[in-house]
Amino acid sequence: MLALSKKDVTAKFQKIYDDTYDYIYRYIVSKADTRENAEDMIQNVYLTFYRKMLEGCTILNPKHYLLRIAKNNMADHYSAAAERRSRITVESIDEHFDIPDNDALEELEQTECTTYEEVMGELKKEDITTFNIFMLHFGQGLTLKETASALSMEESTVKTKMYRMLKKLKKSVKEDDGHALFRRSGKVL
Repeated sequence: MLALSKKDVTAKFQKIYDDTYDYIYRYIVSKADTRENAEDMIQNVYLTFYRKMLEGCTILNPKHYLLRIAKNNMADHYSAAAERRSRITVESIDEHFDIPDNDALEELEQTECTTYEEVMGELKKEDITTFNIFMLHFGQGLTLKETASALSMEESTVKTKMYRMLKKLKKSVKEDDGHALFRRSGKVL
């Protein structure tokens, strides 16, 4: 059997692409975390397939082969995302409660903010998830979206837990103390 020319491979690829696109698209979109990632994966699937065709590989069932490429790309994507999340360290509540940063405590007290010890005392009463949300968001400066991703939670759940805890912290600070709970951009929370 003679090898196909690039023109013949491209024509054969176009036919397979037209026949399988809807099926592969639906599969990837149903499994992808964002539309942008789905579009990237679709492009990678067909690019990988086209390269295999140019190499002269014989593919008996293109639809099955494309689906297998899609599944492998999906697995690679999610394992890479899990690896990125694992790099963000979630710390123990006891590490922060028992060993306070004295310089940070003095600075907080001088700026009339609630002391670190008070906040940590209140956080210690809560569940570890709430503590981790606070440490990632306020301690490491992650956005709410990044915090949700690091903890494998929905962003709305992270927001709810954080705002409920902020509300509890506000109530625990006495009105006559004159302390502000947190200061961000000149705004007292």
